[in-house]
Amino acid sequence: MRFSVIANGVEREAFVVRYQNTVVGYLNRCAHTGLELDWVPGRFLDSERRWLICAAHGALYDPATGACAAGPCAGRGALIPVRVVEIDGALYWRRADDVSSP
Repeated sequence: MRFSVIANGVEREAFVVRYQNTVVGYLNRCAHTGLELDWVPGRFLDSERRWLICAAHGALYDPATGACAAGPCAGRGALIPVRVVEIDGALYWRRADDVSSP
């Protein structure tokens, strides 16, 4: 699921996915190019639901940590996390924790 957040005073796109029964959120920006990751709007995981994959160049990220696992993102950092909480099946972005981007 995609949504907007404020990161360092700028509105940016973010996303959440459910991975191994946990909801994780990240800014929708590849560490390699800064382009959005989704290969189809709102689709971020590969077909096996093992990796977050960048549609532009195939960079692979660990869904649990956002760390680069393979591809052109190697040595360029990780995805920037967005704190989200799930309460009674609804997801909320923790606005009090401003997202920090490099």
